[in-house]
Amino acid sequence: MTAQTAINDQELEALINFLVRSEDKPRVDIPEQGQGLTERSGQFEKRITPIKDARADAAKFSLDQNGFSFHQHKTDVVDFLDEVQVESLYYPEVKILVKEVTGAEKVHIFDHTIRIEDDKKRDIASVRAPVEVAHNDYTDKSGPQRIRDLFDAKEAKDWLSRRYAVVNVWRSIGGPAITTPLAVSDASTMQSDDFIPTDLIYTDRVGEIAQIGFSVGQRWYYFSEMTRDEALLIKCYDSVEDGRARFTAHTAFTNPRAPVGAPPRESIEVRTLIAF
Repeated sequence: MTAQTAINDQELEALINFLVRSEDKPRVDIPEQGQGLTERSGQFEKRITPIKDARADAAKFSLDQNGFSFHQHKTDVVDFLDEVQVESLYYPEVKILVKEVTGAEKVHIFDHTIRIEDDKKRDIASVRAPVEVAHNDYTDKSGPQRIRDLFDAKEAKDWLSRRYAVVNVWRSIGGPAITTPLAVSDASTMQSDDFIPTDLIYTDRVGEIAQIGFSVGQRWYYFSEMTRDEALLIKCYDSVEDGRARFTAHTAFTNPRAPVGAPPRESIEVRTLIAF
């Protein structure tokens, strides 16, 4: 069996890159943007993984049950490489969408990341490449710390006294996302030890993410050929522990069905902090 094996019209098999569990805490070293490659410690294994196209069943998935949700969502942004357009037009659009989907009382956008697959265009734009390693952006440690980093002591105390969550909003900003789409794992199929705490080393600070170890019950999904008028919400952290989804594993993957000449992926991911 190869990575090109197709199970049926709505499911494919592709390689997902998992971290091999070990006693040593792994680390990821992040250079300044445009200043070299990200380096990861530890051993990784690429596994042929069934990934189901969830587009036809999109309404069945929710942030609280599965950790992700898919939405039709038009944008007025013309050029996502224009920071002014992103912050003045797109940020307000994202706030409205996240409030409508989650019912949150407050939505605070704290950053965004643009990823471009084409090497030359990525270098010119000084942005990052898609990440083909299964991961989640936050842990029990770094979720609360993000609030302390963003706000003064008084405002942080108010946020920490509520239920709060980190929700990312992912969108294709070029043509349809075909070559390296985003896969997400159903949070209800994950084991707690699938999320492996990992030091995230920046030039000026140390954070923590989770890289993902493989387990048999995981179920992975993607939404085929996402366009710039569609958005995927991903819950990366939730402060409550009542059975709802708290963390959502995700990764870019190389699509074995992508036709020759398909446009390289371009995407934006906006990170929001929400409070109830």
